[in-house]
Amino acid sequence: MGPKDHRSIFSVGIDYHDSAHDHLPYAVRDAADLGAFMAESGFALSAECLNLAQASAREITDRIEAWSDGIRERGPGAGVILYLAAHGRLHNGRHYLLSVSSPPRPPYFGSKAIGVEEIVQSILNSGAAAGLILLDTCYSGFAAQEIQQALDRAAAVQGVPGMDLAVLVPSLHHQRSYGGLFVECVLDSLKSGSRGGHWKDGDRYVTLFEMREELRLRLADDQCAYVAGRDGLKIIPNPRYRVDAADRAVELGVLLRNLPATEREHFLRKASSTDAGDVGWFYTGRKDAARTLTDWLERNDGGVFAVTGAPGCGKSAFLGRMAVITDPGSQAACRALGLLDAGAPPGPPVGTFDAFVHIKNRRSDDVARDIALQLGIDLTDSSSPARDLVADVSDSGRRVTVLADALDESEHGEEVFVARDVLRSLGTLPGCRVVVGTRRDTDGRHAVPADDAGPLLETLRPRSVPFEILDLDDEAGTNADIARYVDERLADPSSAARWGRPERRRAAAVEVARQAQGVFLYARFAVRVLQGFGERVVEDPRWRDRLSAAVGDEGMNGVFAEDLRRFPDPVLIKEVLAPLAFARGKGLPRRRVWPELASALSSVGRAYSATDISRTIREAGWYLTEGTEDGEAVFRLYHQAIADYFREEMRRGRRAGDGGGDR
Repeated sequence: MGPKDHRSIFSVGIDYHDSAHDHLPYAVRDAADLGAFMAESGFALSAECLNLAQASAREITDRIEAWSDGIRERGPGAGVILYLAAHGRLHNGRHYLLSVSSPPRPPYFGSKAIGVEEIVQSILNSGAAAGLILLDTCYSGFAAQEIQQALDRAAAVQGVPGMDLAVLVPSLHHQRSYGGLFVECVLDSLKSGSRGGHWKDGDRYVTLFEMREELRLRLADDQCAYVAGRDGLKIIPNPRYRVDAADRAVELGVLLRNLPATEREHFLRKASSTDAGDVGWFYTGRKDAARTLTDWLERNDGGVFAVTGAPGCGKSAFLGRMAVITDPGSQAACRALGLLDAGAPPGPPVGTFDAFVHIKNRRSDDVARDIALQLGIDLTDSSSPARDLVADVSDSGRRVTVLADALDESEHGEEVFVARDVLRSLGTLPGCRVVVGTRRDTDGRHAVPADDAGPLLETLRPRSVPFEILDLDDEAGTNADIARYVDERLADPSSAARWGRPERRRAAAVEVARQAQGVFLYARFAVRVLQGFGERVVEDPRWRDRLSAAVGDEGMNGVFAEDLRRFPDPVLIKEVLAPLAFARGKGLPRRRVWPELASALSSVGRAYSATDISRTIREAGWYLTEGTEDGEAVFRLYHQAIADYFREEMRRGRRAGDGGGDR
């Protein structure tokens, strides 16, 4: 918000104690609680409203008018909120709010009660850029309709709306309102987060449409929230928003929600390329790989170490774990999450890496600037960040160790520049080491002759310093590691009720390891299938074939296709996820862009809404990574192999539409 954004709230609850009206015990408290919350979020709580709980209708409307005049005098750019909690009555086709001195029965007009028309005119004449009216009263849906009509009349006269104005109320036209529920649900949802996933911690503001959907979920049968006017209005601040929030797998964010914010964000920044199970909770094996990497770092004070393998083999899981267990700032979180327990896989010493960088969807300049920032090198004015980063490290004689993941997922066309100009160049400097995770080529299909490492690894290969390739596909004991992973997932409390017998878990785990052929990602999907089957499936003589068919027996693409068919509405989930395969940067904004793209790409002509996006995040969150960009939550697919699947499905659909052949 800029310096001219004079945000203000006017919040009043009527105290009917010892009056002719039924007492509303929560009205005054709710007004105070809402005002205090908004004040903490940067709104000025108007002094005009502090002593109006037992004022007359005329006094209240006069104070609202004075507040409105003060906003207009301060100049444009303000965002304003008006909250009133009172008894509501309908009379002669209009809605009225009763003051403590209002008559208990109609007629209501003039100074007898507070008319909605007077309220909306005060806001419209405030000169504010945006306004929100919250009416906590019975039959408030009728009041919202009156406000909508007033907005329509103003727009008709002016040609365009004079301001962005919306109204949010807790009840429909015919419904009574229950004191205390409305504000309690609003504030709890803002403080604890949306239960329905209607907004995320990466959203700076909560729109009125999103708040309405959340209130309907929370109020259930008690009341039904209603919104009129600009339902996309961004005026309610999200107190959980962090401008520097780290990217996180949706599942991982849920598991870490109880950690202190500082520790959670630091940990997530280091583990941004991994999913919840990968980084530690069910991480198994790779002890030989960890030992190989540790030995290489001990032996060499310069060079490049590349970690490679087939899609889904666990490169990011391996490197993500190395990142967090060696990071000094992540030690408290690692201990809390059990990553440093006795018997955990080993790794290099704490403090080994000076910089961590995840390269997905990034250009060489972005990667160079990220590394420079972590090394304390200022490249603000650099026209060639990669060159200047290497020059600064070389001139200073610093000994630097960098861990970089997802080279093969760089911005399209940038892979060679990132590998050659940033990573290889740093690894060639005296005293500098670079550990890189990458496929052998960008699409993971490179057939490797005995004398060919693959195009990306060859680009990384330095001429005069050590270079070693660790291929996770070749690691001995991978099948045993996968079996242990599956066994531990099935023994977890979330699955143990259906897999209580160790011998059945073990039989299932061994079979998954055989079918997975070294691909941990396959095992991850197989666990979902087994959790649904339950342990008695192993009594079926054909259970191995059933498992293979249910997971997907046509490679990883078959696995994805089969898993998507298990959702209650598989078409919705598949078509909403598909646009993320083409997302660049940190991902797609959940609002506007994502549903519009899903609708445009729909093969069945469905129109998707924000509600469909929220449902997908809720039901298929384990497919997603969440980030923050420009004040909004953004999402991408958490694994490149999933993006490859959706892209191939889109290409296959186009070929079928062309009659089966390319043109």
